[in-house]
Amino acid sequence: MASAVTSAHRVLVIGLDGATLDLAGPWIRAGRLPTLNKLMQRGGGGKLRSVLPVLSPSAWVSFSTGVNPGKHGIYDFAQRASDGYDLRLVTSRDIKSPTLWRRLSDAGKRVAVVNVPMTYPAEVVNGIMITGLGTPDRQTFTYPAELSQQLRARGYRVNKTTFYRPGGEVAFLRDVYDMTQRVADISLDLLRQEPWDFFMVVFRDSDEMSHFFWKHMDSHHPAHNPRTDSPYADALLEYYQYLDRLAGELIETAGSDVNVIIMSDHGLGPLYKDVFLNEWLRQQGLLVTNVNLAGDQGGVLGHLGVTRSNVSRFLQRIGMRSFERWLRSALGDKIKFLPVHNRAVFPDAIDWTRTRCYSYGYHGQLFLNVRGREPLGIVELDREYAELREQVKQSLCALVDPEDGLPVVSQVMLQEDIFHGPCSHQGADLVVVMRDLSYITRHGYEFAAGPGLIFTRPSTFESGSHRIDGLLLIAGPDFQTRGELPTYSILDLAPTILHLLGLPVDRNMDGKVIVDELIQTRQSIHESIYLEPTEEKTQDTYLTEEEEKEIVERLQNLGYLD
Repeated sequence: MASAVTSAHRVLVIGLDGATLDLAGPWIRAGRLPTLNKLMQRGGGGKLRSVLPVLSPSAWVSFSTGVNPGKHGIYDFAQRASDGYDLRLVTSRDIKSPTLWRRLSDAGKRVAVVNVPMTYPAEVVNGIMITGLGTPDRQTFTYPAELSQQLRARGYRVNKTTFYRPGGEVAFLRDVYDMTQRVADISLDLLRQEPWDFFMVVFRDSDEMSHFFWKHMDSHHPAHNPRTDSPYADALLEYYQYLDRLAGELIETAGSDVNVIIMSDHGLGPLYKDVFLNEWLRQQGLLVTNVNLAGDQGGVLGHLGVTRSNVSRFLQRIGMRSFERWLRSALGDKIKFLPVHNRAVFPDAIDWTRTRCYSYGYHGQLFLNVRGREPLGIVELDREYAELREQVKQSLCALVDPEDGLPVVSQVMLQEDIFHGPCSHQGADLVVVMRDLSYITRHGYEFAAGPGLIFTRPSTFESGSHRIDGLLLIAGPDFQTRGELPTYSILDLAPTILHLLGLPVDRNMDGKVIVDELIQTRQSIHESIYLEPTEEKTQDTYLTEEEEKEIVERLQNLGYLD
């Protein structure tokens, strides 16, 4: 067997979370993003197709493993516990396939990985890892472990301290830029000081800025208010320009003999409605609750607004974040005397002995309550399963928003059509795309605040939501000059990076080397670049209760959870 192509050229990956070519493309062509424009001229750029569900956990892990969620096992921020219906947050320990940095480290390549989501807890790598989204404060967040204290002494922060609230845009932007610069400064130092073959850094706030500032920019958005939004109409452009300058500094520091990949995990677009599919299922007779949804779920305290969510947000807003944490810790289980909020709570509100279909998580994931798979499942995994899925699919296609009378569902996909592998059974039985993801379901909002509601305006301050197509720009000594690229899959990047660094590609990977973009220098690229599959990981390890509470709180403030 012929050996794989080897290369002395290193690889630099700059991740712009949630960046979209829908915005960046016109700005590049107008000369407003000179670094990205230069990459397009030297190499090429185009759309990068993400995975379903279109979420940071599933997308970034699909990037880092080169396989679909049915193999790596990460679908959302949380997954159902194997012994019940309670949801628990997922971490890097739940990833069932080897990551890119694991493969590179095992092959003797030196890596530096900075701020990539779903890397906490840090893996032991041949080099350095600084974990990203999903990292609790006050924890060891690096490999080697001693680097955490060194970074804290330099003022590095894992997480922002200010969250978006209407009227607080200036403070939010100040924190965004401060956090971004800290990540950039550490990355520049590591590029200069550490030996590396593969370097990757992710800037997270291109995602969060788009979530919260879309309405400021989009005059057609229903939430747009010219009076309050006009001062921030260019906020997204200005942040993209800031990232463009930082990318230029990183590329210049890395050197001219480096292959550069700039990519995003998904794109962004406007968000119009939250959808409560569990209420729709209840009205269809497929889900039964054990509470009166017409009643006040929070009781007297909830009616007065004294809920855990409101108390927590109030204490944080007035600068008593530390006290809020102490109070929650001191009360322990006694805090449960406060209702979470005024909505029915998943999974407690559901009568599982009479429920055939249910929903949780983001972007329209539906699960059948299957006997033998779910603890109290009642749907037989035979013809009943197939018939029920088809019934739900057809009924969903008839769903309309009463506000405009138009169909809501763009596409309903079956589990086996999008997931394959040993973890595919953990994925949704039906994945529902609603109006190109401008209508979404939301983890923590499985039930509406009032009875009978299927559609509401977003329950958070978000006005932007994910789209399946992100962006990809490539340039460097091993890439051809192509200009416009075809749409590639996010799964293609890990095998391409392995190949660029002279390593064979695992046949278990779903992605393929983007052969057409590479310069053939020493041999033609053919099937000899692939190796036999490696075994997947099977262990399950969990966050501590305190770690989970802290990450949940952070995701709440980011608008992901309630």
